[in-house]
Amino acid sequence: MINKLLIILFLIFKFNISAWASNSDSSKVNALNDACFDNLYSNISLAKKQAFGAVQLATAINFQKGLAGAYNRVGVVYDVSGNFDSALYFYQKALTLNKALKNLKGQGSALSNIGLTYWNKGDYSNALNSFYAAIKPLEAIKHYHYLGNCFNNIGLVYTDLRNTPKSKLYFDLALKNYDLAGREYEKASVLCNIAMIYARENRPDSSIAINQQAIKIYEKGRDNYNLGKCYHNIADEYRTIKNNDLAIASYLKAIEYHKLSDNKTGLGESLMYLSELYMNFGNDALAQKYVNEAFLICSEIESPKVLSNIYFHYAIVKQRLGEYKIAAQYFVKVKYMRDSLFRTETSQLIANTEAQYGVEKKESENKQLQQQNKIQELQIANAQNEIKSRKQMTYGIIGFGLLLTLSGYLYYRRRQIMQNLIARNLVHEAEQHQRISISHDLHDNVGAQLSYIVTNLEVIQNIVPENKRLQSVADMSKQAILTLRETVWALNHETITTEAFADKFKQYGLKMLDFNSSVQCNFYENLKSSEVLKPLQALNLFRICQEAFSNAVRHSKASKIEVFFYNSEFSVFDFKIEDNGIGFNENEGLAKGHFGLQNMQARAREVGAEYYMNSESGFGTTIIINLLK
Repeated sequence: MINKLLIILFLIFKFNISAWASNSDSSKVNALNDACFDNLYSNISLAKKQAFGAVQLATAINFQKGLAGAYNRVGVVYDVSGNFDSALYFYQKALTLNKALKNLKGQGSALSNIGLTYWNKGDYSNALNSFYAAIKPLEAIKHYHYLGNCFNNIGLVYTDLRNTPKSKLYFDLALKNYDLAGREYEKASVLCNIAMIYARENRPDSSIAINQQAIKIYEKGRDNYNLGKCYHNIADEYRTIKNNDLAIASYLKAIEYHKLSDNKTGLGESLMYLSELYMNFGNDALAQKYVNEAFLICSEIESPKVLSNIYFHYAIVKQRLGEYKIAAQYFVKVKYMRDSLFRTETSQLIANTEAQYGVEKKESENKQLQQQNKIQELQIANAQNEIKSRKQMTYGIIGFGLLLTLSGYLYYRRRQIMQNLIARNLVHEAEQHQRISISHDLHDNVGAQLSYIVTNLEVIQNIVPENKRLQSVADMSKQAILTLRETVWALNHETITTEAFADKFKQYGLKMLDFNSSVQCNFYENLKSSEVLKPLQALNLFRICQEAFSNAVRHSKASKIEVFFYNSEFSVFDFKIEDNGIGFNENEGLAKGHFGLQNMQARAREVGAEYYMNSESGFGTTIIINLLK
């Protein structure tokens, strides 16, 4: 009797401890999600780490509501970073999970975020559909805060579509809902949007006044990111009314807040416009100072439009300083960037050509002036001494001929360099077009066919659910679609950063784990510098990492996998994967025809990477890939 009582007490104690631990872990997930939002505009790297940490912890403890929130946070991190495709992927995962949980607030939030991402991509139709879809669940629960967000976003879409009456209507609805929710901070965003309309209507005084109202709200919330944007917009309006002193002061404030929020794109744009302002004053020293600051962060700016404008002003400053070669180089770069941005074949050669031939014209004029002076000197000397005059005439003609020959040679060389540069860019554009065309063919044809196969297999599975072979073929087809998507991803990008590579692989890993829920996987990212991979490099490295991850999930019988992305001063990109599985004898693995290992080694050699593997029966497997500089 006493033994039974002890057993019952032990079980009650164990249950309470388990419940306490579960609640504690759930609180950690919620804390990570909240911290992510707090750091979103001040420390994007930390926010990203916290969001993925929340995903891993929520998955480990099966906290579905927390996982939906974590997916939403990851999407917001990518959205703020300008990685819209990744943002959409995680927003869709959040929406699917919230629908399964019948969480109306979560559904409205996810749909609103999806619409906002489509708006950032310029897909106005899908943006409006998503926003209108978000209104229904939010109105059902009278969530005025999120309704205000939806109406504000719809107003932004109509602003882009130049439909000012509808823009003002939805901005007014947004303000009313924020008032109902008591959300003073969110009203600042709407005020900025209304200020943008006033600016477009050439009402700079009204635009400045509205922006200043928004600034007061952002200052209370210490929102450095939006303070930078507001001061930049005010500076633009001061330029419009020719109040240059206040424009300069506002740009400097914008720069200060951009630096505090680590907003590289906004910082580059404000520095560039400040440089332009000083250039208009004829203050080349300050113009050079600020455009050089913008130029130094170009590698961290994601907006092609801002980047091309910085390069353009950098080239103008260099031209004014007499550094014509550097100026011409960046004028050429700007031309091809703008051709790519606006996709027009009729655009003229921009200022690089004008600068280069302007230099040649000036040199030619100087030489002609020198020749005229020499002729005058010869004429004067002729009156004094005919013999001396003839010698000088002869020397003058020889010198003139040499100058003409040299001028012609320099002109020909410069023209040849320009033609070679244009030809190389045309080849580069053709290669890029071909690569994108191939990726579209793969996506539209092979991808559609695989999707058709998967759909039909799922139908057959519903008819014959006990057939395990069908299940295996269906899973393999889904993984083939994943593999195809990675190929299309690599082909669609001219260059791929190491951060983008790591993010893409995390998405692949999470998707693979959907089919293998028994495996716990942790991702660690410590990329000390942002490096660039070429498409072929990225694709081969992805296939190596993919094979290593797939082997660990499918064959190792591991319960835990750890994946590391990192680099150092000696390497472009390093990848390590460790599992606690059964391991194997490396020589036996090769002898038994496991060609996946050979393929990984071959791909590593192809891109110049170093490949290491350490495995022993019963002690797991470690694979390391180093791409050295």
